[in-house]
Amino acid sequence: MKKRASIGTYLKQMRIKSWMKNLFVFCAVIFSRELFEWEKFCQAFILTLSFCLISSSVYIVNDINDIENDRKHAIKKNRPIAAGQISIPSAWTLLVCLMIMGFLLALSVNFSSFLLVVIYVVMNILYSKWLKTKVVIDCFCIAAGFVIRVMVGGTIVSEGISDWMFLTVVSLSLFMAFGKRRGELSNYGAGGTRDVLGIYELTFLNGVIFMCAGLSMTFYSLWSISQKSNLIYSVPIVLFIIIRYLLQVFSGHAEADPTDLILSDKTLLISCGFCALVVLAILYSPGTP
Repeated sequence: MKKRASIGTYLKQMRIKSWMKNLFVFCAVIFSRELFEWEKFCQAFILTLSFCLISSSVYIVNDINDIENDRKHAIKKNRPIAAGQISIPSAWTLLVCLMIMGFLLALSVNFSSFLLVVIYVVMNILYSKWLKTKVVIDCFCIAAGFVIRVMVGGTIVSEGISDWMFLTVVSLSLFMAFGKRRGELSNYGAGGTRDVLGIYELTFLNGVIFMCAGLSMTFYSLWSISQKSNLIYSVPIVLFIIIRYLLQVFSGHAEADPTDLILSDKTLLISCGFCALVVLAILYSPGTP
């Protein structure tokens, strides 16, 4: 008789650690200085929880679709579905439950956020089935996931998403996406578990990564200057974080999920936490214009 999967196995399949990426939903609320408005905070929390459930359901879609390739991968073969710890029917049941709950949570806040969540799901299904084999488009799809998270948060703030915030998130997301591809190509070569790795070249990825890193700093700096607060003083910290992340990319550590990379590098993790505290202190200190 086949042993039933434990709760821990299902939680592992949901990739709880990757939920950290969903904090991007709070970006618009934080930078609009509405974080401590109870209604806005609750709405942002609900939307973040919605994205946690939705993103977990998307991971299940990807793992079901990639089950054969994952079994050939040194690390991904240990994922519950690839390892046979969760059956395909059970995975589909979990997927549907998570997706329904995620949709209902987003809809409880407003229809705009619900629509963006639907777009996120459709895009990821297309990515899993087709777009991940299209060079460059695959990275733009990964980046779009972060952009949509920020836009979802923008549906609950008074002024929405600023132009500089949009450009900063786009360039920063592309920086992480192309960095991930470089890590995969560097560690597994063109014959890796992704067909698209046979098209990418290291020299091309190196150029794009540096371009996106530079654009990220440029857009964030211009965004900081455009603010009436002293946000410009956070620029050196963000610069340090990007340079540290670049070090990890070119050390061959970026093939993992960006969340895993940050959590595995104590210096990077502490820097991100310190940056968050500095930004909050600047934006919410008494007397800030």
